[in-house]
Amino acid sequence: MVENQIYWFAARTRDKQEFAIRKSLDKLKTEENLDIDYYLPTRIVISQLKYRRKRSEVPVIRNLIFIRATKQTACDISNVYSVQLYYMKDLFTRSMLIVPNKQMEDFMFVMDLNPDGVSFDNEPLTMGNKVKVVKGDFSGIEGEVSTVANKTYVVIRITGVLVASIKVPKSYLKIIE
Repeated sequence: MVENQIYWFAARTRDKQEFAIRKSLDKLKTEENLDIDYYLPTRIVISQLKYRRKRSEVPVIRNLIFIRATKQTACDISNVYSVQLYYMKDLFTRSMLIVPNKQMEDFMFVMDLNPDGVSFDNEPLTMGNKVKVVKGDFSGIEGEVSTVANKTYVVIRITGVLVASIKVPKSYLKIIE
């Protein structure tokens, strides 16, 4: 890990504190001029109350936010500025878990396009070939192919954090090495 390079880090929040953390990070960006970025995947849910409908924004993944910053700045967010974040650890290196840029870009693209069409698993489905989606809405996404109940899925892994899968026709896939 290079000291002054910017990385994506996966961080856990306390229960139902995702939006409070987002607000704190926005405040740090403006008031303290920190060079940070974050990604909190959300979706809009419409709930039926007694006489009206209510639209609300909810996190897609509970207690998870992604921070883009240098390692020192990421540590300062929780240690100096007292934002209650708990960075996930890489099990092999025992240091902060770094999410590769390509995986993060693919994940953000899929979540921005269609958060309701994505299913999340903590465990992978079945291991398969590396593929790239070459047609359709998800064109350019890379992942592993998986088949469940005669349906083809592309599995996007953020190692140590989550596994997301999207349903894609087989004819839209190209095997890559």
